[in-house]
Amino acid sequence: MSTYTATEILINAGRVSPGKGVDIYEFVLNEHLHIIECVHVESLAQGIIYPVNNFRTSLQSVLFELNHVRVNPRLDNSYIIARLTEALEDIGVNVYNTPRQESMTVCYRPLGEITENVRFYFTESGHCVFLCPNAKLKAVPSLTQRSYG
Repeated sequence: MSTYTATEILINAGRVSPGKGVDIYEFVLNEHLHIIECVHVESLAQGIIYPVNNFRTSLQSVLFELNHVRVNPRLDNSYIIARLTEALEDIGVNVYNTPRQESMTVCYRPLGEITENVRFYFTESGHCVFLCPNAKLKAVPSLTQRSYG
């Protein structure tokens, strides 16, 4: 195991949109779960990616769905994995089959398994906001539909 601790993690996510096509992005999150880098993935298999230079403004408040995470296999990733796991648990997402400490850097699924689809957006400052998958939203009736007896 490396003595150097990873403070960044890469998350692969699809942009949530009503269209049929899926736009894939990869984000690098730091230890505070702020997005510090972003690329648009044209083709992962062919390695065609484009940096998104103004992502904090162009993608601010856009909804994404988490596909998978990747870590640097040459570093000790336990700290950054713990930070992301805590953030997911805080919104009610359970993480199962977390890999053992000694296998974390070479594991295919460094985070473990999650049973929920996780969506997120980020603020202008780059802070990643994970959304509770079980949240129920209620529509507020418009003022024109209300009756004031």
